[in-house]
Amino acid sequence: MYYFIPAWYGSERIWHSTTTPWYWSKDMIEFDETIHQIRVFQEAGVERRLVLPHYCPQLRYYLHRQDLLETDYLSIFDHIQGISPRQEMMPIQVEDLEWPAQTSFAYTPFQIVAFCRGQVIASIDLGVDGNLLSVNRLKDKETVYVQYLDDRGFISSVLYYKEGSPYFQDYLTPEGNWVLRELLTDASHMVFVNEAFQKQFKRETYSDMGEVVAEKMKAILEDLVPGHDRMVIAAHPANLPFIQQVERGISKVLSFYGQRQPLSQEDSLLHFSLKEVDLVLTDSEKTKQDLLRLAPSIASKVHRLTSFDSRLRLGSSQERKESKIFFYLDEKNLPSQSALEKVFEILAKNPLFEVVFAIYNASDEAVATLDRQLEDLAGEMGMAARGVQVDSRELGENHILEDASLFEKKLDRYKVQNFFHENDIIKELEQTRLIVDMSEEPNLYTQIAGISAGIPQINRSQTEYVDHLKNGYVLGEMEEELEKAMDYFLRDLKPWNESLIYSVEKIQEYTGQRLIAKWEGWMEN
Repeated sequence: MYYFIPAWYGSERIWHSTTTPWYWSKDMIEFDETIHQIRVFQEAGVERRLVLPHYCPQLRYYLHRQDLLETDYLSIFDHIQGISPRQEMMPIQVEDLEWPAQTSFAYTPFQIVAFCRGQVIASIDLGVDGNLLSVNRLKDKETVYVQYLDDRGFISSVLYYKEGSPYFQDYLTPEGNWVLRELLTDASHMVFVNEAFQKQFKRETYSDMGEVVAEKMKAILEDLVPGHDRMVIAAHPANLPFIQQVERGISKVLSFYGQRQPLSQEDSLLHFSLKEVDLVLTDSEKTKQDLLRLAPSIASKVHRLTSFDSRLRLGSSQERKESKIFFYLDEKNLPSQSALEKVFEILAKNPLFEVVFAIYNASDEAVATLDRQLEDLAGEMGMAARGVQVDSRELGENHILEDASLFEKKLDRYKVQNFFHENDIIKELEQTRLIVDMSEEPNLYTQIAGISAGIPQINRSQTEYVDHLKNGYVLGEMEEELEKAMDYFLRDLKPWNESLIYSVEKIQEYTGQRLIAKWEGWMEN
């Protein structure tokens, strides 16, 4: 049995990962290497189980979004709260919760608002799937407490406020009895155990929630069978202590992804972990080399593995005659005027090209700035607002059939799109022909999604996901070479098809039984 400990933690409270409302997503990219690894093992039918140290009342929706519902899990907080593994999911509506008589509901574009006798008494937040997340109970426009709902159909915890700030949080059984009470003041984060549930814990109080999690994780990890079970741990400061709790004889894998785990020479726990595990996986050559500089003695057990998102379909853009270009933009480093001018010049020359200027989880101000920049540039270059005028002489032999429809569709020639969820990116990439990311360091998920869909990519720098003239183009002279790079993949079908085949071969190398065989071989050595 493979046990996976992911790093799906909260950004503010490490052990508390509640889903953000659909209209406010701070961390819109959920995909990571653990998701890729579990999908591979799931599709291969290998025994696997998730071990979840953190509080996540909307876990089932998360697993559904990531196609992981077929994988069993052990949840520390389910155990703490007395929730049975066989707990059924019960549909719950706003009206099913407790409300005063004469309560009415207003459905706004963002929330559901509850009124009673002309006063707002609550605001209800929903997730991206329309599921109930939380109920913010109000009195005189001030928050009194917030109820967090479990996606199985009951109130999971209640966060109480005092003088406008969080005071303490109660974690409940499905019947509504509190098991743990966590203080949330500046002075203390102590955790108290309800006397009625004292037998389930070794202590009456804990200095913080981390101590509770450590106690419960130790009990789970002690049950693993040496020589049979294997533990795959996502590298994260919160996860490293668990390596010490795993018995000898249990094969251990430590997996690095992005910038999630800081690499410091002074981090003694990291050094211990690197020596203790049997296999170290990295998602990039850079991380691999950084680890080898940190601990040269681990060279024989460090291997780089590329992650893929299997939710994307290969080669779908061949169904369209237009060539859609997905142009990724970093909100903190918007493209130069000359780069945008070059894009519009290319659009003007190629009437079958369309560009989606993609920006992720950006502020309204950044989107508005980019929109104005494009509008102004379109005006300066004599193009129609929100599109590009097409000269029929540039359409070649098919211009009689295509001219009118292309002119009418000029609004589709380019657009700015702000993406808040990776599912929206996946949908957009289904019909995308080419990805352009001119950032100094290409966006990691865009690269993963691109190669997973077999879409060639144009970047400024070489990465593990893009090989020059194979499944992408690494720019040398920036804007001057951009048109040449686009023409390479969009003018002739052969390079595009070769790129697709190359991506398929790369995906096959790092998925399915071939990936599992790599793991097994590395651990045996």
